[in-house]
Amino acid sequence: MRWSPPGWNAMVGFGLANVGRATVGVTGLRHRSVGAAEEVTDPGRGPVVLLGGMCETGPCLEPMGRWLTRLGYDVHPFTLGAGLGCAQRTVDSLTRRVRTIADEAGEPVRLVGHSRGGQFGRAVGAAAPESVAQLITIGTPFDRWGLTPSMTLVAWGMAAAGTAGVPGLFGLGCMAGRCCAGFRDTLRAPWPAAVPFTSIYSRTDGAVPWRSSHDPYAHNVVVEGGHIAQLTSAAVQRAVALELAALQSTGPVRAIA
Repeated sequence: MRWSPPGWNAMVGFGLANVGRATVGVTGLRHRSVGAAEEVTDPGRGPVVLLGGMCETGPCLEPMGRWLTRLGYDVHPFTLGAGLGCAQRTVDSLTRRVRTIADEAGEPVRLVGHSRGGQFGRAVGAAAPESVAQLITIGTPFDRWGLTPSMTLVAWGMAAAGTAGVPGLFGLGCMAGRCCAGFRDTLRAPWPAAVPFTSIYSRTDGAVPWRSSHDPYAHNVVVEGGHIAQLTSAAVQRAVALELAALQSTGPVRAIA
């Protein structure tokens, strides 16, 4: 187990939360969320687990979380380790949480994940399809090397720092070793046909090339905007609402026995 200086996790979490709050605030000036006065025509119900990506904390998910709550869903944000930890351990933890939420609700949950959060969602859907009613990913790379060159350098730099002992970061073994090999395999594995899957992405995403987000097992939806803008964009929020409503219109979600 890696040693962390006293207060390290709290300090890092505080810093990332404030960076996330500032980033979303600046992005939201140009790519605004759905207006407060906009009428909700397709009210929803049931649990939605909202998954953050790399370096994304609670404030990053607030715009989408507020929108889904307005629609009537019971929203559960998940930002364990700000998406920076070992992927397989994160998926294991998330799978347990999804099963618990589904059991308490008496029905499977809907997963909505941005960027790396969508990767986690795809892995959880493969591990616990009985607890997942739907998966919606936003700007998620499904290819092993599915980032732009600059973002690839950032990811490998983080992995090197994690291997060197920086607490809370995934390591080189997670990127290319045995540690997260199963997780990586799920990103392009066949998807259970009984679970609706939508991949929302932009052709102008500066972090994730759109071809990496196009999935042959998904209903692929193209939107406008950059990678961070997807967290605040009204167009993305409406696209997510439409996909959730499409599942609602097919009838009640199957109950968990």
